[in-house]
Amino acid sequence: MKPLILLIFTALLLASCAPRAAETRPALESVARAGGDDVVARVDGTDIFASDVDLAAQEQGLVDEGISLLKTDEKYRAVLDELIDQRLLALDAEAKGLNADREAKIRLAAARERILGNMRVERHLRDVVNEASIRRMYEEQSKLVARGDEVRARHILVEEKADAEALLKQIKEGADFADLATEHSIDEGSAERGGDLGYFTQDMLNGRFTRPIFASEKGEFIGPVKSEFGWHIAEVLDRRPAMQPSFETLQPKIANFMTFDAIQDLLTELREGAEVNVADEIAPAPAESSETLNPDLEEDE
Repeated sequence: MKPLILLIFTALLLASCAPRAAETRPALESVARAGGDDVVARVDGTDIFASDVDLAAQEQGLVDEGISLLKTDEKYRAVLDELIDQRLLALDAEAKGLNADREAKIRLAAARERILGNMRVERHLRDVVNEASIRRMYEEQSKLVARGDEVRARHILVEEKADAEALLKQIKEGADFADLATEHSIDEGSAERGGDLGYFTQDMLNGRFTRPIFASEKGEFIGPVKSEFGWHIAEVLDRRPAMQPSFETLQPKIANFMTFDAIQDLLTELREGAEVNVADEIAPAPAESSETLNPDLEEDE
């Protein structure tokens, strides 16, 4: 949500120099504050509050949303100085009458529109994308996605079938699988581990190789099996139910997915309930006829 916060913060700073009917102070000062929102600086009679520092610190990524930047933090004074500078600029702009400038009014109107739009989105996301809804989505998806078993296996990969058959015979006669894998396997990655591939599901490796492995039980030898890489012999070391990723692991991804969907749904609903026309779609007003333009033309003739 940082981009939204960034827009809100930018718009609030722009709004700080908005004109008011009876005063020449920034509109930001007149906002009603929550109890305990302390004044942390005063600039030419206008106040900067603790919440202003918090908002700026959150926008800069110095603290998480909802967390205050402590005064003991070395970054606190730098953030406060930025706000003081911004207030000074706003006050000086008003003193020079820039708040009455047509361009300033257009920018302030655009800033107000961005603030309101961002707040509408944030309130919507607060209701729709929260820990309860994310957890509900996680549980629903966990039920739908059945990953089956995981198998742990080791293999030896060689180029010729005859070599695979010879190695398998040695293993069945008592030769050490790991030693032979280290010596003969052309799969260098697993050869260093004695051919151990670790745990994997059936969809993670080549189907020609995994199908016979998943059809076998723990302790069985498989092969030779042909794949595009060569000839394999393998041993199933273990089987277990596939582990589902934890809620904590998937929470950020689910939140991002739900956030995108929630914003799109809100915009779709608003567009469906509104009349929207872009310039190219607006029908031009009918041209007036010559009779309308020159009502006395016939009489003159």
